[in-house]
Amino acid sequence: MHSKEESKEQLKLLVETFRDNLEQYQKSTYKEAQVRIEFIDKFFKCLGWDVDNKQGFAEQYKEVINEDSIKIAGKTKAPDYAFRIGNIRKFFVEAKKPAKNIKENSESSFQLRRYAWNTKIPLSILTDFDEFAVYDCRIKPKIDDKSSVGRIMYLTFEDYVNKFDELYNLFSKQAILKGSFDRYVEENKGKKGTSEVDNDFLKQIEKWREYLAKNIAIKNSDLNIYELNYCIQTILDRIIFLRIAEDREIEQYGKLKEISQMEKVYINLLDYFKKADDKYNSSLFDLKKDKLTVHLFVDDKILKPIIEDLYYPKSPYDFSVLSVEILGSVYEKFLGKTVRLTASHQAKVEEKLEVRKAGGIYYTPEFVVDYIVKNTVGKLIENKTPKQIEKIKILDPACGSGTFLVRAYSYLLQHHLDYYLKNPKKFKKEIYQVKENQWFLATEIRKKILLNNIFGVDIDPQAVGITKLSLLLKVLENETKESVNQQLKLFQERALPNLDSNIKCGNSVVDSSYFYQNKLADNIDNLKRINPFDWEDEQKGFGRILNEGKFDAIIGNPPYVKEDVNRKIFEDVKKTKLKKYYQGKMDFWQFFTCKALDLLKEEGLHSYIAPSSWITNMGASNLRNKILTDSKITSFFDFNDFKVFKDASIQTMIFVLKKSSNNKNHLADYHKILNKNVSKEELRNYLLTGKDGKDFEHFKTKINSKEKMNKTITFINPKFNYILEKIRQKSNYNLKDKDIGNGIDVLQDFVKDTHLKVLKDLNLKKGDGIFILNKEEIKKINFNKTEFEKIKPYYTSKQLKKYFGNTKNDYWIIYADVDVRSNITKYPNIKNHLNKFKKVLTSVFRPYGLHRPREQRFFEGEKIFSLRKTKEVSFTYTNFSCYVSRAFLIIKPENINLKYLTGFLNSNIIHFWLKFKGKRQGEQLQIDKAPLLELPIYHNKKQDKEETIIENEIIKLTESTIDCIKRIEKVRLDSEKSLLEKQCATFQKKIDDLIYKLYGITEKEKKIIEESLDK
Repeated sequence: MHSKEESKEQLKLLVETFRDNLEQYQKSTYKEAQVRIEFIDKFFKCLGWDVDNKQGFAEQYKEVINEDSIKIAGKTKAPDYAFRIGNIRKFFVEAKKPAKNIKENSESSFQLRRYAWNTKIPLSILTDFDEFAVYDCRIKPKIDDKSSVGRIMYLTFEDYVNKFDELYNLFSKQAILKGSFDRYVEENKGKKGTSEVDNDFLKQIEKWREYLAKNIAIKNSDLNIYELNYCIQTILDRIIFLRIAEDREIEQYGKLKEISQMEKVYINLLDYFKKADDKYNSSLFDLKKDKLTVHLFVDDKILKPIIEDLYYPKSPYDFSVLSVEILGSVYEKFLGKTVRLTASHQAKVEEKLEVRKAGGIYYTPEFVVDYIVKNTVGKLIENKTPKQIEKIKILDPACGSGTFLVRAYSYLLQHHLDYYLKNPKKFKKEIYQVKENQWFLATEIRKKILLNNIFGVDIDPQAVGITKLSLLLKVLENETKESVNQQLKLFQERALPNLDSNIKCGNSVVDSSYFYQNKLADNIDNLKRINPFDWEDEQKGFGRILNEGKFDAIIGNPPYVKEDVNRKIFEDVKKTKLKKYYQGKMDFWQFFTCKALDLLKEEGLHSYIAPSSWITNMGASNLRNKILTDSKITSFFDFNDFKVFKDASIQTMIFVLKKSSNNKNHLADYHKILNKNVSKEELRNYLLTGKDGKDFEHFKTKINSKEKMNKTITFINPKFNYILEKIRQKSNYNLKDKDIGNGIDVLQDFVKDTHLKVLKDLNLKKGDGIFILNKEEIKKINFNKTEFEKIKPYYTSKQLKKYFGNTKNDYWIIYADVDVRSNITKYPNIKNHLNKFKKVLTSVFRPYGLHRPREQRFFEGEKIFSLRKTKEVSFTYTNFSCYVSRAFLIIKPENINLKYLTGFLNSNIIHFWLKFKGKRQGEQLQIDKAPLLELPIYHNKKQDKEETIIENEIIKLTESTIDCIKRIEKVRLDSEKSLLEKQCATFQKKIDDLIYKLYGITEKEKKIIEESLDK
């Protein structure tokens, strides 16, 4: 590969050659093919592209594809080049001969923009080398658009050298690999007129759904809400399927439009659907089984405009290139809404409750799907023959619109094609050739692969229908009218498989054991919501597969739901066999991984993209135990702060697990994004290649070793789990919610030189606000007795250390016990002051406001402060007036000695528990209220004589530790400090030994605990 400067020099020579012979090139006799070979090919070679495929890549991996087939209004038109990274198209180039006037040619620019818009290619180029025009192809194309619409760059050949840096930084292969192309696209997104094809088509089908819903509801008053939704979805799916088949030349072009011009459109459509069933054998058109849509009344005035919207020139859509993957992203969002009926049987479309609570639908990005499929399906089929692959079963238990299953199916198709191409003569029945270097799998093979290998479940009947539709459209890729008809004539074989045995409707984590927990049957609406699914059922489930050895791969993106968002779905699972995996503070998706590990065969692979919090959260310890017991982690990709889902701030990761009962020590690939601003293109390239880059961290490490992986993920070793369970069973005391208080929230910073004036201006009364003052400020203000009573000592982690709290403070608080934020309108002076100084920060004078009222009792008398984020446990005993920020929680129970509790909380037992059962952020413990409430504390309630002696000894040792730390604070000589530190460590070791005794911890278990805390 040439350097950038060398490439610039080569382009300069190319421009000079063109200039020297310009008159000859601009003649009509100089053909497009010539300009491509002599100039355009060489132009893009200067930008680093392997135009001639000198690397010898297979067809599907070539960097530059010539004549990438596209149909425009029923006619075939090929963009001359498709430039790709991997097998992903990045931009098109349409070539013309120099005699054409590119700048004014609206027909050529429309064609380019239309096929790029339909394939979601954001930028593309129209050029004859004489001229070079770049178009933003996200702007929806219209037949009467001028050539200037969407054009964002126009150059002549004379500009190439001067503009080389700009061209190189946008369209060179290197620029795309580094992500600058994608950054440019993203920075220019959302400009006026831009409307990507999936968003545009989503608006269209949502509009059609609303038209059909209102009309069908009025004309068919006997339909209930479920029947209405089924009819609408089925009609739309049938029409869209047939319209796609027309653009792919499988069906007669314009047939639907012809029907729309007739009277009684729906009756004629039913006749067309019946013929489609004879041809395709898909349950989509099975009118014998369908008892609803065959008896519907639908007005012509509704159906006619829907069908007309699907045809050129009114329609901008080209269904020959609108990919199944794009349709999947459309349908994923489409599924987020549903039709409901009012009391008067009027139809209304609204967002589903679960979607509204979750904050929207988040479609899984293509690069995530690719990575998961590559690392599961790809690993399973590597170096295997088609015969060996026949028995591999791939499942998505929450398949949605079928995104993961379509990608898995595509992966299988490509693998089979590559295998057969090694010996085309031998496999004449399996593959056929359409032109030089272009081969396709026979339809029979495509169907066989789908039926053998692909399986899915979803609780939503509409999602099941859409998954089937997506997979069936994938089967039909590359088919023609002739090939479909030939199958009917020669083999009496209909074109599509019936997927009823592969894609099923039901709740993957609730089975019929749910009914054993209920004396009375639930109403039908509730049963439809729950929709139990029995995996072992031979007919309705996947009993045959489970009996034959279970699934080989389970992939997908399960639903993320917290219990406080949707309590019902958790209650449903708790009434089934899967209740053993339930624990508080968990996320609903975790049930899906526990179930996946149960459904996997030995050595089977499981991969999800899911929230990364499971690696440390207390509410995921059951999941961690399940993963460690039943599987090996083969790879873990931490997206860290990178936003995988555009509209969601949730932190995510991808794991790949291998089902294995032999998992004591094993290697795992660990990847982490270090730069949240890395482009999706850079990330995609890294995911595909695995090559290290400056924005990523990548290494292999042993699980449960002392290496970095163990510091990142809280995996519970079975021997740890045994000790943790022993601790839990021995404990007999838990803190209560009323025993724990919060510190004070910061509201707003003030300017330094106004602090004295503020007190006077605001005319502060008790309850008005909280202010922090330093020593100098206290001296300057003449407080009267009443005012002085409001001043309270304020402390930070500088004074509050493990065990010991220093009484010397640097700041004081003017304290309030109301929420200033919620009462701000009552205090106009405060409001005005905040508005005036809201952008100014200072470290000297800081006003504080309470997020919610705090009980003042927590800041007075005996109490224990708990630092919320810390590398090791840090609990501080104080018995003096002490006010703190929200960096601390305050523990103040009434029925236990607080010095005993302080020693107990600072012990190895509690540190061990919090490390493996609590919450973590990286290497830090996150000790919020929930972990504190679940601490397994032991307290001598029965006044056992021996245990009373132990508790009293712990109290004395805690006092000795506090006194020792006080002395350490005062000494000046290092030698004295060292002696005191040794003494202090001995006191704490004695406390640990006494607490081990209370729990019956053996020497062997003690060693395990202490070694785990050293990691």
